[in-house]
Amino acid sequence: MLGTKLKTVISLVAVMSIAGTVSAYASTPSVSPKDLKSKVAVTLIKADQKPATVQDQIDKLYAGLKPGQVIAYYVKDPKLNPSDQISFAGKGFVFQKYNDYVAKAKKVNAPLLAKPATLPKGYTFKAGFLYPQNPDRTSALYKKLDQELKEQAAQGKKTLFTKPLEVVEESSAVLTFVKNKAEMSVVATFVKPSESIGGTPVPGSNPDQKTETLGINGIECTYTTELQGRDHLDWTDSANKVHYSILAKNAKTDVISLAKSMVKK
Repeated sequence: MLGTKLKTVISLVAVMSIAGTVSAYASTPSVSPKDLKSKVAVTLIKADQKPATVQDQIDKLYAGLKPGQVIAYYVKDPKLNPSDQISFAGKGFVFQKYNDYVAKAKKVNAPLLAKPATLPKGYTFKAGFLYPQNPDRTSALYKKLDQELKEQAAQGKKTLFTKPLEVVEESSAVLTFVKNKAEMSVVATFVKPSESIGGTPVPGSNPDQKTETLGINGIECTYTTELQGRDHLDWTDSANKVHYSILAKNAKTDVISLAKSMVKK
């Protein structure tokens, strides 16, 4: 995955260098004020101009997206994209009213997250979100985009190749609840069929995680304590093929309390 947005910081040394350049032009008697302004501007532009990185280009594309829009992109660079896969960037919808969220969720084929009738003490509804879900790697849409973008890359000399998605298969849903400075999020995502990777699966381990199995309303759930990031409780509704997560930092009791009002056998 490419890095996060890069930020350019103009140092005091750079400012002093620019000031020195201006002084040099100002001390030259053969340069008119008009020419001086033009030459200084050109000098500053040349000093500041840097080729846009691939991440800069992706960030610019993302900034131009409207809610619900998604682009697929392919980076033709083995160092930046060692897995040689296409990627996606999408912008979601934000709703301050729960009823608005429900109405939109039905239109974009998202798992419908019902607002719990009872919340852990002190929590109130903050916002609802709907995020375009990336096409599954086994889907016809993914394979079509993969082929088209790589065909473009084979004929082009650029590094980044993009294509807007006309159809997003479905969306994931998020509800957030707050209590003072604490925030708890509920995420619902459609379960995708697992892609065969061959060989014997090897259980992964993460030293920054501690997991435990909990039984809630007859359903097996997994609670994960994260040393870095928010803890989360996960379970799957196999009948409806929806995976749920409740995320919060250092609020295990509240998370389990909320889960008890949501988990159904």
